Amino acid sequence: MALCQHVTVLKDGTCTADRSLDGTDASGLVRLMVGRDPGDLFPKWQPSASTATAISVRNFSAGLMRDVDFDIRTGEVLGIGGLVGQGQEDLLLGLYGAIPARTASASVNGASGLPGGVPKANALGLAYVPADRKREGLHLIHPIITNMMLPAFARLPALKLRSRLAERKTAKGLAAQLAIKGDLERPAQALSGGNQQKVALAKWMPHDPLVLLLNDPTRGVDVETKREIYLMLRALAAAGKAVVLLSSDTPELVHLCDRVAVVREGRIVATLERAALSEEAIVSAAMGAEKQKVAA
Repeated sequence: MALCQHVTVLKDGTCTADRSLDGTDASGLVRLMVGRDPGDLFPKWQPSASTATAISVRNFSAGLMRDVDFDIRTGEVLGIGGLVGQGQEDLLLGLYGAIPARTASASVNGASGLPGGVPKANALGLAYVPADRKREGLHLIHPIITNMMLPAFARLPALKLRSRLAERKTAKGLAAQLAIKGDLERPAQALSGGNQQKVALAKWMPHDPLVLLLNDPTRGVDVETKREIYLMLRALAAAGKAVVLLSSDTPELVHLCDRVAVVREGRIVATLERAALSEEAIVSAAMGAEKQKVAA
C-alpha cells in the first residue's frame, strides 16, 4: 500500500483484479483476495471440541516461532493460517520433535514437556504428515503396502518377525477405508497425487494417534480427494482426536476448523473462534490490516 500505485491479484491461478490502488484501502485489498462460494466441497460443520487439552505450551519457540502460548483441545480441528513462510511449519515441526524447540512449560497428551524427538513424539500419540509427500511423506519406489506399514516397522520389538499376512490385511482395510484402488504391490509413484496423499495419511491410522499434525494435506490434490480428506478430518475430530491443520487454503480453514490461529512474523497474532471465522478476518490478521476488527 505504501510503495505501489497498481495491484494485480491472483487467486487459484486466475487474475481476479488488475487495477489502480487509488481509492482502495487495506480492507478493500483483502476483499479482492478472498471470497468464493465453497459449494458442497466442505462437509457440514458440527461442534466436537471438548474442554480437555491435548497439547498446551507456554513461551514456545522453534525455528521462526518465538515465545508463543497456545492450547490444542481434544476433538477440535485447529487451523494454522497466515501468509506463507511466517513460521507455521516450524510450529508443527517443533511440536513433533523434528527441530529443536524450547518452552517454559508444556504438556503433551498428559506427559510433561515437549517430546524431544520424533520417536518420543510417536510414542506420545503424535503423528505428522508433511507438505511434500513425494520427498518426505513416502518412499515412492517402494510398494504402496510397504509405505502404509512403515510406522509399524519402527514399533516392532527387536527380533520379532513380521507377519506379511497381517500387514496385507491391515493395508487392504486402509485402502478400502480411503478408496485407494488397485494392486497394493505397485510402487507408490504409480499413484495419482491425491492417492499418494491418502497413503501418507493412511499409514498413521493403525496407530490411533491422539494428535495429527498436518502440513497442507490437500495441496496439489484433486477436488474429490480433497472432500474425502475433509470428511476424514472431521470424523477424526468427532472421535476425540486433536487435528492441527496448517493450510495455505483460506476457505479450507474457514469451513473446516473450530478455531484458527493466525501466524505473522513468528507469532500468533490472532486466534479466531468459529463465530468470528471468515476469509477476510484471516487474511486481515495475516497482513496486519484492521487489527481492531480481528477477534484475538
